[in-house]
Amino acid sequence: MPEAGLERATAAGPVAAGPVAAAAAEPLVARLAADVLAVAVETEGDAAPHLRLWLGGEPAPLRLFAHRYASPEGGVGHLLVAILDDAALGAGEPDLSIALGLSAAEHDLQAPPLRAPAGDLRELLRRRLAVLAAADRAAVLALLEEVAGADLAPRDLVGLGHSRALAREGLRDSLPANAVERDRPQGLQFDTVLALGDDAFYLRGWARDRQSAPARLTAVSPEGSRIELLASAHREPRADVDSFYADPTRTGPDGTGFIAYGETAGPSLLGEGWVLELENELGIGCEVPGPSVTRDLHAARTTILADLAKESRWDTALMDHVAPAITRLQERLERGARIEEVRDYGDLAADPEVSIVVPLYGRIDFLEHQLAQFVHDPELRRGELIYVLDSPELAGALAASAGQLFELYGLPFRVVVLSQNGGYSVANNRGASLARGRRLLLLNSDVLPAAPGWLGAMAAFYDAQPGIGALGPKLLFEDDTLQHAGIRFQRPPGGGAWENEHYFKGLHRDLPAANLTRRVPAVSGAAMMVDRELFADLGGLRGSFIQGDYEDTDLCLRLHREGRETWYLPEVELYHLEGQSYALETRQAMSRYNTWLHTRLWDEEIAALMEVAG
Repeated sequence: MPEAGLERATAAGPVAAGPVAAAAAEPLVARLAADVLAVAVETEGDAAPHLRLWLGGEPAPLRLFAHRYASPEGGVGHLLVAILDDAALGAGEPDLSIALGLSAAEHDLQAPPLRAPAGDLRELLRRRLAVLAAADRAAVLALLEEVAGADLAPRDLVGLGHSRALAREGLRDSLPANAVERDRPQGLQFDTVLALGDDAFYLRGWARDRQSAPARLTAVSPEGSRIELLASAHREPRADVDSFYADPTRTGPDGTGFIAYGETAGPSLLGEGWVLELENELGIGCEVPGPSVTRDLHAARTTILADLAKESRWDTALMDHVAPAITRLQERLERGARIEEVRDYGDLAADPEVSIVVPLYGRIDFLEHQLAQFVHDPELRRGELIYVLDSPELAGALAASAGQLFELYGLPFRVVVLSQNGGYSVANNRGASLARGRRLLLLNSDVLPAAPGWLGAMAAFYDAQPGIGALGPKLLFEDDTLQHAGIRFQRPPGGGAWENEHYFKGLHRDLPAANLTRRVPAVSGAAMMVDRELFADLGGLRGSFIQGDYEDTDLCLRLHREGRETWYLPEVELYHLEGQSYALETRQAMSRYNTWLHTRLWDEEIAALMEVAG
């Protein structure tokens, strides 16, 4: 095996070459995880130690992290943490030895390796690290966090997490436990920890100090990662807490409650052990344990949206925490929603002009409703019909009915099953990734044609219109009134968030103004045609919106930024049953967030666009 290169990292930086230094005490070795090893060594001289691991007499590649500290005995101490490569992972402990060189030159490692089997982490902490100054102990915890969050992170992050938790308990200076009592000047409560990723968290609680101004408010993960909250957290009124202490309700930045989105440098995977610390300017502090971590992403989203409902303005500072939290959460849902199964019913068109992508969520009976209408239109056989099931728990029921529906109607279609619910944007994007047509038609499952020939009319107009980006048809309610004749943006009086407003909504389908083909600011994603390559170049629908609301107008605005125009085509009429897969209360909460996020992203562009569009 060729000799592996050795990475050096010391707090003091490079050290000049010099004579070999003597070890002040025997090295202590501990296995922090299956692929992470820690070595504590103290020297009498000023040289930096080099570490090499040996497997069966050969050097093993590693990545090395180090912290240098002043030993209480007067020497120089070094904590070396090594991430082993894959070759060392399967090695048994008897085959693992270390060689330590105590000078600046790696050639001093030519001596036979010293056998130093991994011992107990508790012993290493007790004998070498727990006696260090507070700053060095904090630096050790930060070093372990750096190892966990390295670009090429250890593979055994759970094992490393438990070792980091043990180190936190051995090295952290605990504060007195807080008790919520009226006669105590300090009060503290840690209510919520929502895990939005391995390193992203949404935190809620309350804190008060009537003795002195607070100097810090810190959430500490079970592994020792620290999130400072005092300057960044959003403060909110907690009338219940203030009433308990017989205080007036505090509002604004003085609010007793706090809500915060925070990230850690290393992952936190443990479900128990969070701590909230409060310390005031007099140096007096306290702490309380945190709750169990909630990792259910859908439950987390519901909690976060409920917090947003407390605010009335779209530009509230709370959005500085809600927006990144929901974004991280949505990214997790998107990554988890993989294509699990693709099944074709019948022979799809060999060279389709248009690929129709239809998400199915909650109600799979819409598949039959659409097929019963599409079968009467010969144009649908020349297209590519792709259904994306975003409710994988219904995969069995859909498979049982899809074959029967194909036998009944004879119209070929494809069913794509996602591994988990990812939302409207993910379902459309996954379906579009399989599309072969030059054009895409994003179509809701509850949209039904008023007459045959609609698909060809849309494709012909799209092909004939230079510079087009998105194209939308007329959408009707069941009573023949207008649901959609293009979308404009409207801001309520007082400078609220921009809202999507459908032209002529609720008026009769024959209204002359609604029957003019024209450019519009945006069109509905319930039935939207766009060039497939253009759609892919823009990255598809943006995943940061929740569950089918504003992704369509966001896409139109991104197309507009690229110089593409959005058109409304009234000669094509479709019925849209609108939003029957979602509970009204859930949809309202999601729409509120989407409205605010959309305004944050596009406020100035929408204002300029509406000055022209009117």
